[in-house]
Amino acid sequence: MIRYGIVMLAVLAILFGGVWLGHIQHGWALPPMWIQVLVFLFITTLIIGFNLMRIRKKQPQVFVQFYLLSISVKMVAGLAFIFFLVWDNPAQAAPMATLFMVAYILFTSAEVGFLLMRNTR
Repeated sequence: MIRYGIVMLAVLAILFGGVWLGHIQHGWALPPMWIQVLVFLFITTLIIGFNLMRIRKKQPQVFVQFYLLSISVKMVAGLAFIFFLVWDNPAQAAPMATLFMVAYILFTSAEVGFLLMRNTR
């Protein structure tokens, strides 16, 4: 479980550094709530991942159902979050949505990779 937290922190650091370097080096405009987007996705992925690992250990027969449920819950929560961000600042909708989708894909890919790696051992 500690390794999972370290992997998610690494993904957060890579995203944070990438966005910051893009802003410094290439003059990308930072969305007003970019840190909140990254922290939201980090926390939701961390909580869901810890629960999935616990379920896989205690009830492996229902792991797939809970994994599919977790993806649905994360998508609905993300949709609500991005809806409120866009509603709050419609002028910055495109950069926030782009950042959200890139971060969502990276966090989910790291989560799936970690779960698959742990499953093969």
